[in-house]
Amino acid sequence: MGRTRFERAGRVTLVLLFLNLLALAVGLGVEYVLANRYPDLPEFNAGKIRLWSQPATYKPAALPPPATVSPEPTAAAERVCLQVTDFNQARYLEIQKITGAAGWTDGQCTYRFAKKLSWWVFWPPEYEVAQREKALQASRAAGVRDVLPITQGPMAQAFSLGVFTSEGTARQHRDGLRRKGLDRAEYGPRPGVGDGVLSCAPAKAEQVQSLLRSLPAWAKPLAADECADMGV
Repeated sequence: MGRTRFERAGRVTLVLLFLNLLALAVGLGVEYVLANRYPDLPEFNAGKIRLWSQPATYKPAALPPPATVSPEPTAAAERVCLQVTDFNQARYLEIQKITGAAGWTDGQCTYRFAKKLSWWVFWPPEYEVAQREKALQASRAAGVRDVLPITQGPMAQAFSLGVFTSEGTARQHRDGLRRKGLDRAEYGPRPGVGDGVLSCAPAKAEQVQSLLRSLPAWAKPLAADECADMGV
């Protein structure tokens, strides 16, 4: 009885082994026939068949590298130009405050006027005689040779302490006089300088928008070609 069961189990094992070998042989035969008859036919599950037949040499196909996306080019920033009309000291201080709040610093904005000597250093108006005499003496003691009293206009009763071609040289002279004790010395556009053009260094979009939102009526934005035509 026991021997009969053993023989039956052996026969079942042999049948299963035969069927597995038959299935493998059929699969390899089909692959061979298709490969020779239809060379362009895509290989479905070809990787698995190779894995069964040659497990030590099979390597999966490498995946293609991910596509790279080039960043979009950013628009180049342009200089900002303003037409300023009837420029004077009060308007100069106002435009300085506006450009500073928008992000520009000293030296990043330049002015162009028709007059060559368009900047000056001055002692603010003194309306009492004693104070005027004191300011005059202090200016001469500091080495200022050409002290010129102003008698007319909004800057009457002030003293001119020098005229200059650029904002930067006027600022430097003002700073030098302050180091010599003239702590009230100031600089700015000369009285009667008239209209001019303000040009500021290229800026970010948010700087430009901040500037445009704060512009007074006497400062008009200029297009880039208009700014170039004026030589700024």
